Amino acid sequence: MFICYFILLQTLRLASDSSFSSGKMSSESFFSLNNPLISTSLILVSVLAVLFIIHKYVILPMRRRFQTEKKELKDQHTRLMAAFAELDPEPVFRFDSEGVILMANEAGLNLSKNGSLLGKELNSIIPEVVKFDLGKCIQDGEQLDFISYINKKCFRFTMKGIPDLRIGQIYGSNITELKETEEKLTFALKTAEESEKTKSFFLAQISHEIRSPLTAIMGYNSLIKEEVSGKVNKDLEYAFDSIDYSSRRLKRTIDQILNMSLLQSGKYEVHFESVDVASIIEDIISEYKLEIRQRKIDLNYSNITDNVLTKADRYSLIQIFSNIIDNAIKYTQKGAVEIIIGRDQLKRLFVTVTDTGIGMSEEYIKNLFVPFTQEATGYNRPYEGSGLGMALIKRFSDLNKAKIKLQSEKNKGTSLQIIFDI
Repeated sequence: MFICYFILLQTLRLASDSSFSSGKMSSESFFSLNNPLISTSLILVSVLAVLFIIHKYVILPMRRRFQTEKKELKDQHTRLMAAFAELDPEPVFRFDSEGVILMANEAGLNLSKNGSLLGKELNSIIPEVVKFDLGKCIQDGEQLDFISYINKKCFRFTMKGIPDLRIGQIYGSNITELKETEEKLTFALKTAEESEKTKSFFLAQISHEIRSPLTAIMGYNSLIKEEVSGKVNKDLEYAFDSIDYSSRRLKRTIDQILNMSLLQSGKYEVHFESVDVASIIEDIISEYKLEIRQRKIDLNYSNITDNVLTKADRYSLIQIFSNIIDNAIKYTQKGAVEIIIGRDQLKRLFVTVTDTGIGMSEEYIKNLFVPFTQEATGYNRPYEGSGLGMALIKRFSDLNKAKIKLQSEKNKGTSLQIIFDI
């Protein structure tokens, strides 16, 4: 078209030439090739002829070939989709914008009790599709996921619109077993939660029922012991000490069980505050003076730092050091227990408890922090205890972001260090 406009402009320019416009041109010269109108017209006709030939024999065939190849590709794509759908062991459906089924593979046909599904409404097989605008899904190429129950089986469906083909496809997956497993797990979780509540209630009740009379026993035992002090023989004085020791042992066991229950259930509430570690250690040592004297062992305590404060949960620190010192004294038959409070080169507060007791084997150390474990087991084990002490030490230390360093050698002794990062 641009060429045609160009030729016309050239013709007008030439026509305005002085020789042509002078009016002196004869009839012979008018029809000669020297006449710019004639020459230009011939060129214009030639160009139009060439353009017509190119359009008819080149452009149109290429356009028809493109349309044919495009249709073939679309048909091939459709056939491939159908082939994949047929090979799919799970149900696959193809539908139009009206929700009419265009294709269903064998797995999809098995969901129907009436044989062929072609031409039927998709919602007659999958009722949940009535919630969606199928035409919009196809037009916008949307992907939608939903769950449907068919013939007492649970299926997860993915619906995908294909705008180019003006169709939609639904891919199904039988999740009946998965759903049943999920329901079983939900039921098991609910049962476990109820059991946890029952256990917590039982522990709270039994703790109260044991602690109340135990407190009375310990109190009256102390009063009677003071009243008859110096008036009874040594055997009776030993009996008073045994009552006090056994009562404290029972109280400690109850506390350990309750603490472990709270930690395992995640119900233990941590309250961080500035804590004087030295005062906690000294209070615990005073509680074991009688036992240390009875065992005829030494207890050496030293504080080599001026700053004994750390940010921690007071109750859990009491439990940590009570269990550490209790174990050190219990497993030491002769020698000494040494307790040191200090700060390392990084200014971190530490407490080290070292004993000359029975020590531990390398095999047992691997399971040291597992609840209810002891190196010696059975009714005839030489040492008492519930096997919760070290497990509680580890859990409470983790709550306070404290590190544990342990060194132990069988029949040589044990050194356990608690390091506070805060």
